Parts: sequence; structure tokens; C-alpha cells
Amino acid sequence: MSKLKKLLLVLPLIIICFCSCSKDDSTQQNAVSTLEGKWQFTKEGTITNNQETLTDYQHTSDCTKDYTEILTGNILKDHYFNNPNCEETIDTGTWNKNNNSLVFSYPNEPNVNAEILELSNTTLKVKFVLSGVTYLAILTRIQ
Repeated sequence: MSKLKKLLLVLPLIIICFCSCSKDDSTQQNAVSTLEGKWQFTKEGTITNNQETLTDYQHTSDCTKDYTEILTGNILKDHYFNNPNCEETIDTGTWNKNNNSLVFSYPNEPNVNAEILELSNTTLKVKFVLSGVTYLAILTRIQ
């Protein structure tokens, strides 16, 4: 389950870095630059029969909320805060553009392709398929 949680956090960030819907290069550059920073996972869910089902992301109570950092140099860092004592775990991965999709990878895990559904200054929504199930993730910019 923690690997799925990690995938849900990372995919949206990666996709935004390389896939933007803009009409000129300056707009694309601005969209990419807005991706660098911290994004907090806020909702997760699935798509079944073209119907979205979303629920609030469950952060560990009384701890810092889990988030993902998109960094220059194709680096991603997922920050998780778990009990006991709200200890932080950081998982580091990479992202790359492959045609119209965003590909991210972590050591010893298969690559994942994601599609961006929404990107604004405050919201990132992506979808990806794992084991035949279509997942959604929504992140909110925190920095």
C-alpha cells in the first residue's frame, strides 16, 4: 500500500513538469517553472466506467502532511511522516518525458506512466494505470 501511496504522490508532479497545455513557448516555460517546489497530496481515487471516485488523502494524524518535491535535474523526493513519533521517510526517484507521457521511476520498482488531467497554479490532477486499475491523484501546491 505504501508503494501505491508513493506512486500517487509522484506521478502528478512528474507529469506536470513535462506536459503542459499551452500555445506558446513562454507559457510552457512558466508552467514548467511552477512545478518546481512542494506539492501536498490531497485526494486519491479511481476511474471506473468513466466515473471518478475520490476520497481525501489520509495523512497521519498530528504529523506533518505527506508531500512531494519536484526538483531540477529530474529528481523527485517523496516525504512521508508516520507514527511512531511522526518520523520522516524520504523516497527519491527520477522523472523523464517520453512522447506525450511522463515517466517516473524509483530504484527496484517498475516505471510508471501518467497523464495530466488538470494543471493550475494551485492544483495538479493526474491519472495512471497500475495492474489494470485507473488511479487518480490530486495534489495542492504548498510552496
